[in-house]
Amino acid sequence: MTNRSTLLVGSMPFEDEEQCMRRALATLGPQLFSLPDGEIGEKSAQFPRGNRIAWIMSAIEMLTADRDNWTVVREAVRGSDGMPIGYEHLQQLKPRRSPGELPQHVQLGYDRFFERSYPLFKELRREYGQAHLKFQLGIPTGLAMGFAFASKLDWLRYTGAFNTVLAREVNQALAQAGDDLIVQLELPPEVYAAHLLPKPLHRLVLRSALDLVRKITPGAQIGLHLCLGDLRNEAVVHPKTLDTLVAFSNRLVAAWPATHRLLYVHYPFAEGAVPPRLEADYYRPLRAIRLPTGTRFIAGFVHEQLSLDDNTRVLAAIEQARGQTVDVAAACGLGRRTPEQAEQVLDLTWKLTMLA
Repeated sequence: MTNRSTLLVGSMPFEDEEQCMRRALATLGPQLFSLPDGEIGEKSAQFPRGNRIAWIMSAIEMLTADRDNWTVVREAVRGSDGMPIGYEHLQQLKPRRSPGELPQHVQLGYDRFFERSYPLFKELRREYGQAHLKFQLGIPTGLAMGFAFASKLDWLRYTGAFNTVLAREVNQALAQAGDDLIVQLELPPEVYAAHLLPKPLHRLVLRSALDLVRKITPGAQIGLHLCLGDLRNEAVVHPKTLDTLVAFSNRLVAAWPATHRLLYVHYPFAEGAVPPRLEADYYRPLRAIRLPTGTRFIAGFVHEQLSLDDNTRVLAAIEQARGQTVDVAAACGLGRRTPEQAEQVLDLTWKLTMLA
């Protein structure tokens, strides 16, 4: 028996938050160290699968509906699930408040998600006898909210204001849950920018994430989900090597404030529907990753298009490169998969955590 654990990144494609958490606990139970609620949200004619199924879209929808503080410059082009059909088809907004005024007039809803799901989480934790389990709340950084801005200049000007809102909502959850809560920062825009810019400029990319961390209550437990993008199960970053991702995460870890606990760093190795590579050479740069003592490295590779043998082959290549046993996960949330595919990923994940 190994000491591998597993992470569920966030979203799951089941009926509601209760069913998401039950499916996860029934399949993975003791292998989980934290549990997200599945990120379904409210179902309606506009959002028949729920309004939380696509990462930050629920927060952007809240801004879109707030015509007192936002002007809609362009409407979104939506699919049958109500979500934009691609990043280039998001609605575009213009703020009616200055960056200094904005936090007083904006809510993004992450505290409400927590308040709805945390009591149910505690009931299920008792029912399944998993006393060690923590509740996991995933949030973007302020940089991500800029996807909906019509102006790239506004995107940059308002990043700090959105970090203030995000931190306020997270801190409200922390005030209730304390060490029972793990905050997961989701970093697709940072990862995307890191692959566009020269490595010496990565420090500029990190400003939003570090600003947000510093605004969160000291002592908070934080995990990092390095994300390649996954809207409609399609990645926006297609790395030819892992060198850039390693350099980016090392710079972020080096700048990490001592006031906050970095529990894990989750690396993605699949690109949405595209499974991870089987070539062992691809994973060799992972040896250069630097993490604080006690910080988990979570390998996000489990994929339904690979057999158990091929998933095992990828795991072996990653562990050989790292020189250690690693925790396992999918590359992103499972919410863009079908329920049948998600069940397959959960089952594969359980089998991989049990490998000798």
